[in-house]
Amino acid sequence: HSVGSDIYVVDRAQGLMLIDNDSIHLLNSDEIFLNNEITCMLPNSKGIIVGTTNEGLYLWDGSFLKPWQKEINTYLIEHNLFSGAYLNGDNYAFGSISNGVFICDSNGNILQHLNRIRGLQNNTILAIFQDRRNNLWLGLDNGIDYLEISSPLTMLNHNFNIESAYATIIHNNILYVGTNQGLFGARIEDADATSMKLPVFTLIKGTEGQVWSLKVVDNTLLCGHNYGCFQVEGFNARQIIDIRGFWSFLEPPVLEDIIIVGTYSGLVRLKKQNSSWYFLDEIEGFRESSRDMFLDKTNHIWVSHGYKGLFRLKMSEDFSKVVDVLFLYNEAGLPAALPYNIQTVSGDMYITTAEGVFKYNYTDSKFIAHEALNGLFQHKGFIDKIHQDQNGNLWYYTENYLGVMRLLEDGTFRDIIAPFSRINNFLLPAFQNIFIADPYNIFIGTQNGLAHYHPGIINDYNVADPVYFKEINFYSHSQSRSYLYDEALFNDSVVVSKVPFSLNSVQFKFTSTAFENPEALMFSHRLKGFDTKWSDWNALNFKEYTNLSDGDYTFEVKALNAFGVESTVSVFQFSIDPPFFRSKMAYSIYIVMFLLIIAGNIYFVRRRMMKIREKEKFRHEKKLARREQIFKEQSELSEKEIIQLRNERLKTEMNHKNKELANATLHLIQKNKTLTSLKNDLGKLLRNLPSDNTEKQNVNNLLKKVNKDLRNEKNWELFNNYFDDVHQDFITRMKEKHQELSPKELRLCAYLRMNLSTKEIAPLMNISIRGVEISRYRLRKKLQIEHDTNLTDYLISY
Repeated sequence: HSVGSDIYVVDRAQGLMLIDNDSIHLLNSDEIFLNNEITCMLPNSKGIIVGTTNEGLYLWDGSFLKPWQKEINTYLIEHNLFSGAYLNGDNYAFGSISNGVFICDSNGNILQHLNRIRGLQNNTILAIFQDRRNNLWLGLDNGIDYLEISSPLTMLNHNFNIESAYATIIHNNILYVGTNQGLFGARIEDADATSMKLPVFTLIKGTEGQVWSLKVVDNTLLCGHNYGCFQVEGFNARQIIDIRGFWSFLEPPVLEDIIIVGTYSGLVRLKKQNSSWYFLDEIEGFRESSRDMFLDKTNHIWVSHGYKGLFRLKMSEDFSKVVDVLFLYNEAGLPAALPYNIQTVSGDMYITTAEGVFKYNYTDSKFIAHEALNGLFQHKGFIDKIHQDQNGNLWYYTENYLGVMRLLEDGTFRDIIAPFSRINNFLLPAFQNIFIADPYNIFIGTQNGLAHYHPGIINDYNVADPVYFKEINFYSHSQSRSYLYDEALFNDSVVVSKVPFSLNSVQFKFTSTAFENPEALMFSHRLKGFDTKWSDWNALNFKEYTNLSDGDYTFEVKALNAFGVESTVSVFQFSIDPPFFRSKMAYSIYIVMFLLIIAGNIYFVRRRMMKIREKEKFRHEKKLARREQIFKEQSELSEKEIIQLRNERLKTEMNHKNKELANATLHLIQKNKTLTSLKNDLGKLLRNLPSDNTEKQNVNNLLKKVNKDLRNEKNWELFNNYFDDVHQDFITRMKEKHQELSPKELRLCAYLRMNLSTKEIAPLMNISIRGVEISRYRLRKKLQIEHDTNLTDYLISY
């Protein structure tokens, strides 16, 4: 049993235990848990309510277990509790084995009791579930029942002996309901579904037949009946007069103890004597059916006739006869379309017609459109009936539905129609009736009984349930095979990429979980790629398309619930492949065949051309061979000339580079000799100058410049460029093979490869001849050259 966030386990050997993470703890070992079947555990403000099959309900406060001594417990012990559920609003629902379901509040007071007599299929309630709209589902012994406990409407129907209700009133704590079978009455405390006793709606003897109206006049209840007029006292009725068809009652303020009653055939007067009403006489001068009447301030009686028009009757002072009759139809501001219905709002008379609401202007003696009421009821069509309650609310009937214009504190009205959508199809056409006992008890007559409306129960009617696909079946009329989707699909786009053309007919079956008045549920759908617009709303929950063309399709469906709210659109996407002769494979075959035809034609044409070409080829073969031999000989001569010219060009370039290298080397030698001689002269001059001579610094600076120029590496880089061009990257190859050689030794290798003498190398390296000899010796050792091998020859051949 789950109670809040806790999970309890009842073990018949140990008792009540609580699951706590990965462990279980024993809480109570009372005999109730050991000897009884625990059917439910429900939260309560004082602890936990524990339900047992045979001993009813107990309250466990965490320490002690004691019987829950409330009204509900007596009945659950008597009828054996089997199931229970905690309901929103801090209420409970308990299912019994033998007497249906009980709904109570947190204090155990019974709010409602339903069993087989009151509409359930079975008295055994095996399971209870409350859905998201706070309604109850009951799992019975042989079926499922659905209870709209959150609905503000309650039906008193044939289970309460009530059929079509034409009039309702409460008098002396008795609820009277006038039906097509007679007048029924029940005491207020017995007249609802919350009572534990069966409501006693008793037929009042003598009133069998059609009841049209009920009216309390001078604390006396009068009943207008098909067979006359009755005075009702308690559960007894006395017939006043047997004239057929009493419609309605008027109380002229100028008359004492006399009322006017409209009948099938005119008007009659009733008089009260000693607390009883008696027939006085028939009013002369008017013999038309007088169902709807209004007495204005001038004591004229207005009578509307559904098939003729409107009558204004001028009465005598004692109302004993009609002095003058004014018949109005399609005149005095009234439209041509009937009917003209009389309505009373704030004590004034209004006429509702197919073209709006009109009010009589006594000054101009004509009817004029009433702007306020026409604006209030704009776009609602013909208003059949308006009833104003004590709070100023306007209850109205159109040709299709019931609504109320609820008066707000700021003087405006709020239109409310959704709560009554469940009974709109059962309203009595032309005989709509409503009785408002108080702001929380409104009785509405319907063909299926008396509906009780409680405005205090508020639901959110703007929530719409989605549409589900029950089944999607692709099939073919010419083949027995089909492609069936039998999974419930909800609001997800499902793409069937390849449905073969042979299955180009499809049937969609869909539904919605709108269980409140499902008979009023309607669907609209369209198939994108086939339909141009949405279908009209209808109750069919399937749609079939046959012989669809190939292409992409999207089926969309939406629902309209009983409260006029549209659901979201549910979508199913699919694609039908083209037939084989228009498929991609067929087009590929067509292309291949076309190409084969073209290739065949080309082949035969080319074959003929080849024969002609072979003859031409054979004829020119010798000529081409001869020309080829001539061309070959000429090509060989040309190639030899080109090679010779290329060699001469390379030799010329090499000579030129050698000359440039030689010139650069000679220039470098001459420059270094000059700089060395200048350096020596400046050194001598510097030594001969006295230390205090001012020119000594200048000579010293000049000597530094000479030394700097002798060490200038740019000359060496220029020499390297020329040298590499002539001697094919000699320096690079030496570096790769002898990485231990210093830059100075590499320079010496280059000079030796050029076959320069020691005297020529000395100025280039800015060292003495002896220094060159030493460098040559060291270089020989690093190159590991034998003593009998000439160093210069080795480097030249490298």
